[in-house]
Amino acid sequence: AEEEARATNDSHREAERRRRKRINGHIATLRSILPDVTKTDKASLLGEAVRRVRELNKAAEELRPSDDADAFLLPGETDEVKVVEEKNSGRLVMKATLCCQDRPEILTELRRALKSVEARVVRAEMSTVGGRTKSVLWVELNADEERESEDAGMSRLRRALKGIME
Repeated sequence: AEEEARATNDSHREAERRRRKRINGHIATLRSILPDVTKTDKASLLGEAVRRVRELNKAAEELRPSDDADAFLLPGETDEVKVVEEKNSGRLVMKATLCCQDRPEILTELRRALKSVEARVVRAEMSTVGGRTKSVLWVELNADEERESEDAGMSRLRRALKGIME
């Protein structure tokens, strides 16, 4: 039992050593890519990295045209679902935007949500940056759904997409 405890302790110590080595490697990378860093302790360096990322996000937001917030396919920091209607050759097409944490099952969940409201994707754009994902889908509802009020169809699609984030 004593030998087993020692082996477990050694294994834990080795895993912890590898974790510290990875962290220190990433800290060294941050030091090399951040401009004009005066303080080099880890807390100051991480604070500067956060400040710089926020500054870059703000600059990217300012580049976005004000008339179309989805012109750039950059995921935002907040979760959101937006559904608006667009006319396309006389047919009702809904533009659905979903922004959330990235995860491996997101495409499967999107497919399942669209199938639940009997929607067909006619165009899709997706980007993933920094653990966040943004999907913009243009979907058509089936013929039976088109007879339903447009607001009800948009509402059902919005609910199905919100279910993905929960």
